[in-house]
Amino acid sequence: MTAVTAEDRGVANRLQNGFAHRSHRRKGAGWVRWLLSFVGALGGLGLLYLAYSRVYSGDDVEVGRFLTTTVKRGDLLITVTEDGNVESAHNVELKSKVPGSNTILDIIPDGSHVKEGDQLVKLDSWTIEEQITTQEIAVAKAEAARITSSKNYAAAKIAVEEYDKGTFVQERQQFEADITVAKQNLSSAENLLYYSQKMHRKGYVTQLDVESKQFAVEQAKLNLAVAERKKEVLEKYTKAKMLEDLTSKRDSAEALMKSDEAAYKKETQTLDRLQTQLKECTIFAPQDGMVVYANDMSGSRRGDSGPKIDLGAQVNQFQAILRLPDLKNMQVKTLVHETKVDSLRIGMRARVKIQDREFQGEITSIANQAEPGNWFSSGVKEYSTVVKIDGEPQGLKPGMTAEVEILVTEQKGALEIPVQCVVEGGGKFHAWVKTNKGIERRNLVLGGTNDSVIAIVDGLKEGEKVLQNPRADVPTATDEIQDEEAVDVNKRFGSIRAPAPGQSPGGPPATGPGAGKGGNEGALGGGPDAVGAGRSGRGGRGGRGGGGPEGGGQGGNRRPRTFKESDKNGDGKITMDELPERAQQFFSMMDTNGDGGVDPAEHKAAEERRKQMMQQGGGPGGGPPGGGQ
Repeated sequence: MTAVTAEDRGVANRLQNGFAHRSHRRKGAGWVRWLLSFVGALGGLGLLYLAYSRVYSGDDVEVGRFLTTTVKRGDLLITVTEDGNVESAHNVELKSKVPGSNTILDIIPDGSHVKEGDQLVKLDSWTIEEQITTQEIAVAKAEAARITSSKNYAAAKIAVEEYDKGTFVQERQQFEADITVAKQNLSSAENLLYYSQKMHRKGYVTQLDVESKQFAVEQAKLNLAVAERKKEVLEKYTKAKMLEDLTSKRDSAEALMKSDEAAYKKETQTLDRLQTQLKECTIFAPQDGMVVYANDMSGSRRGDSGPKIDLGAQVNQFQAILRLPDLKNMQVKTLVHETKVDSLRIGMRARVKIQDREFQGEITSIANQAEPGNWFSSGVKEYSTVVKIDGEPQGLKPGMTAEVEILVTEQKGALEIPVQCVVEGGGKFHAWVKTNKGIERRNLVLGGTNDSVIAIVDGLKEGEKVLQNPRADVPTATDEIQDEEAVDVNKRFGSIRAPAPGQSPGGPPATGPGAGKGGNEGALGGGPDAVGAGRSGRGGRGGRGGGGPEGGGQGGNRRPRTFKESDKNGDGKITMDELPERAQQFFSMMDTNGDGGVDPAEHKAAEERRKQMMQQGGGPGGGPPGGGQ
């Protein structure tokens, strides 16, 4: 018998301990495997339940994990609610009447109560005072000129009358006297000649004496003729010439006098206006009342205002500075969005909430033009609407913020649901109804609405349960719901006019390399590079590529096939036999990876290439590679 040493016993002990440890680890591993199997079984059951609920819910929603509301009947109040500002319906508005821009040197504090005649505003008048001094000098000069011209006119007027009734008469009388003397001299000369001739026959006078008397007669005749001619010239020519000259001077003096009078009047009016403006630099209270600065915000959401009224501010002519409101006659001015203003009418009743008080009123005016926008809300169109508060409210002040709820109409016994239950998509309105089979989408016909509930004309029944928040509970509710009905092109865009001879319906006659038999043989969608190529020589109809400059194909108004339409067997790929015969020759252009099938990514890439070439002018043959039909 071999002796067992201590070393052998140690080795045996270590082997026994190792076996025991491995046995313990095997027992622990089995427990873990059992636990993992149990958890996996529970997960499998959960997945089966989830799959079952998705299959039978209709919209991939877990039934029971969402909130619903019951479709019920009620009296629906259709209202429009907006914010606004309180103002007086009858304001005594105090405006600056001084031309140009002026600085406010003194102004009574806002909200002060004043008495009639109290000074309210003092504007800067230094410039006006300087202008008044200059204008007074101009008025003095104009007055001097007016006086001089007036005196000259009076003298010219007297000169005309002086000549016509004085100088002319005097000269005419002088000429008449000369004529009388000439006639007397002629008569005397003729008598002397007669006696001389008689005495000559008797021999008492010589012949020379007779001839002397004959000469005297002739001279007397000439003097008479000269005197008569002078009178004739005076009456016929000299008088007319002198009157014309004097009248002209008189009329010129009169015109100058009128001009100087007008200039004087103008300068005087200017001085009066400046003096009035100087008075208007000080504004007094026309009646008792409370002062309100005219810092009109024109609504609570405009975000802009006019020039601020305050000490040192610049104000322009006709700009409102202060208002003295009638606090017993108040109204609210609010801005209504363009989508709501058409439902409003003058006379509609309204509820006005100001702080913790409520009033009633009615619409008294609705603006025809939208309020001017600003950089923050330039795309928002709002219309000013005024609501007159009933009675004589007490304790209201202009500028207070008010909430206005205008009653548009009331619908008795209307089916109604909260507005958040309705989702718009594809030009239609939808709600999701909880049924025994799951969640069902319904198309709705809506009635009136307010800010909280909406009336249902068709699509729901009283007592049905609808999802309160379908956008969060139904994944497909956030997707755009496409209209599956065919598009009526004529209804949407109007009737298509008949093409001119030789012109395609989709554009000009196709020519170029893409043109073929009959003048237009090319690809559907245009040219040899377009997927869905075909031929069409009949009538030269424009291709889907837009009838580009180098060709066109058939189907100028037909849309490209979608991936789902081309994938006839629904296996997720388009094979060559699934394409139309005319498009199969371009299959290799779409199948970029060469696996014998076009997947959605390749189809989308081809469609993008087609669109890019269309934007660049249609590409060779009038269309790019892309999904054709």
